[in-house]
Amino acid sequence: MKSVIRFPIFYKRDKGPPTPNFRKLSTMLRNNTPTKIPIDRESIMLKHGGVGIKMNFACDILEKLQHLSGEVKAWREGKVVYTKRKEFYDFIFNLDIFIFELYSILDYFALEIAEILKLRKKKKHRIEGIKYFMELKTAIGLDSEKNQKIVNVMELDWFEYFHKMRIRVVHRLPVSLKALLYGETIEFPFLPDKPLEPKSICQKKLIPLVECEKWLEEVFNFIDDMCVDLGKELFDTF
Repeated sequence: MKSVIRFPIFYKRDKGPPTPNFRKLSTMLRNNTPTKIPIDRESIMLKHGGVGIKMNFACDILEKLQHLSGEVKAWREGKVVYTKRKEFYDFIFNLDIFIFELYSILDYFALEIAEILKLRKKKKHRIEGIKYFMELKTAIGLDSEKNQKIVNVMELDWFEYFHKMRIRVVHRLPVSLKALLYGETIEFPFLPDKPLEPKSICQKKLIPLVECEKWLEEVFNFIDDMCVDLGKELFDTF
């Protein structure tokens, strides 16, 4: 008796930007559509499903940030700055989770790309498997067109800043409260101009929710676009 492959993918996601190509690839994998190349279908389905679950989770966290954004206003009375303590910590907590999890979508998606395209990386005197998104730009076996598409994303301003924010979150650099000193009532907190500097300078007044919504859309668009390449690699018609 043939085992049933469980497919943990929320391909009917109703939150966040639409990703029709991601959904199409999900359906073709799930329907056992014949592939042009030999694959471990269950392994790829699990990775694709994992990306889908993370995409849903990122949408849920963004929804939480949207809800909290109206509660993290700060105001100043003379030289004293006030904010709602609980809402402030809830916002910062969810902001960290969002940045970490949204970037982890790319790392997990890199595993799916690497398995389908049979990619490896050279490390010193040995060859290893791909583990992280940034390793794709120097992957062995990646053709020039797909490589350029991935490198182009990594060179975009939004990604460079987003990548630095992920590093900041991972290493827990302190957040400066100087961002509170702009105006009587402000959107709080602002994101640092230079994420990797411990002392935050927020002259650009980057609003977290605005940036988070942009990052989500860009990441989802990249994944959906790459799913076209993966679909064409796997199937005769996509």
